[in-house]
Amino acid sequence: MLHNLFEQIKENTMFRVKLFLALSFICNLAYACFLFTVSQLSSSNWFLSLAIYYILLATARCFLFTQICFTTMQRAKIYTLFTCGVFLLVINLAISTISFLLLFHNPQTKQHEITVIALATYTFSALTVAIIGCVKFFKRQDYLFSCAKVFSLISASVSLLPLTNTMLTTFGEDTARLRNTLFPILCIAVACFITVCAVYMICRAYLDLKVLNHEK
Repeated sequence: MLHNLFEQIKENTMFRVKLFLALSFICNLAYACFLFTVSQLSSSNWFLSLAIYYILLATARCFLFTQICFTTMQRAKIYTLFTCGVFLLVINLAISTISFLLLFHNPQTKQHEITVIALATYTFSALTVAIIGCVKFFKRQDYLFSCAKVFSLISASVSLLPLTNTMLTTFGEDTARLRNTLFPILCIAVACFITVCAVYMICRAYLDLKVLNHEK
């Protein structure tokens, strides 16, 4: 049974994407519930904004999972691409709030070096895998699979924010000036990247719908 499962994961792209989305949804939702609980116990807006971000990300992945399972018409797939672009704009609002709280209201707590290294390893591994996946699936011109990979890339990009904040806090005695210079630049870069992705998805969906309508 396990052998058949591994074979399906290896050979069946549709099954692999569905499995990834389902697992990601469960993890995002569970983590959001945990962060929300912590935010209520600690009265922390930082944890609350993180919880909202992961709830939005879980909702987007749940929506995309249902579309992959039940959508077959090309027009419906294009509308899904448009909706995912709008989702990204909403998610960007939560990320902007997280960036603001990290920059102005986050207590400077030093972490163990092993924790920072583990966080960095996860972040850059996720970012590398997400970039490769995006390039691969954009070449296939598949709307739904591309959306799944874009969400992975956005999630990995956002994880750069707490990683950078943790590294600047943990390494070095006086990093206030560097933090006040580097961190806002990174926050703006991540927000702009997400906005570009969202606008691209919305514009592409709009143009492809025009082409589809013209053909009819």
